[in-house]
Amino acid sequence: MKFNIMRIALIFLLAVCIGCSSSDEDNIIDSDPSTLAVNVTQDKETVEVDEIVTLTARANETIKEISFSKDGGVTFPSSYSTNFGSTANLYFSFDELGEKTIIFRVKNNDGDFVDRTVNITVEQGNAVRLQSVQLSSFYDMGNTWDDEYPASNPNHLADVFFAILKPPLNVYQGTRGSVPTSSWLWYRSDTRDNENNLNWDIQDENLFINVEELSTYIAFADEDNNGVVQDLMLGPPFESEIPLVDYMNSQPNSITIQESNIELEYTVGVEW
Repeated sequence: MKFNIMRIALIFLLAVCIGCSSSDEDNIIDSDPSTLAVNVTQDKETVEVDEIVTLTARANETIKEISFSKDGGVTFPSSYSTNFGSTANLYFSFDELGEKTIIFRVKNNDGDFVDRTVNITVEQGNAVRLQSVQLSSFYDMGNTWDDEYPASNPNHLADVFFAILKPPLNVYQGTRGSVPTSSWLWYRSDTRDNENNLNWDIQDENLFINVEELSTYIAFADEDNNGVVQDLMLGPPFESEIPLVDYMNSQPNSITIQESNIELEYTVGVEW
């Protein structure tokens, strides 16, 4: 009988200890002092290529900093910090079709943060798809561009590539620039050595452009050794606008642009 009483007492003591342990753990879990609450809304769930969607965060405290992630929260490439008040916006546009996921991160003055996930569907809409680029002529074509080689050596010819420029959207301001800069670089082709085969097939690059929303430019250049580049456009300007909007009604499969002042002629293949 004495053994049984002691055994009962031991079981009771263990039960009390286990109960205390569980209670302490609950207190730790519930001890988060943060009171930041955030709700995020979007003005559109489905957008066309290059159309702007606005994400709006509303918090119960002053928002000090906002940032975003496009890779499921693995990276947050940049952030913007100021005194927003209790409302802050992010602005996005997309040139790739399909489902997109954005994580909108909001921080308060104490450094506490809340993440909210938003899903957006991107459709082609009125966007055109670039299919090909062919360069037919440029200034001094067939003559020496790489003067380290004699005229008898085919390496004296231009090693040609092109770049397509499209104005990027400022995620934090919702604005686009009006004058082309290096930040406008959207696509760079491979380089064709010695002016060989100046016809690029780019249909697999999925280059969609909403011609109602944006102006798009192209630039041609000669790539030399050690990263040196010579301008085939004889700029400034260093780029040529692709006047796609002028062909919206006729919708031809290809558009040929001539700039006789610099002896430039190129053709862009288009899918409407």
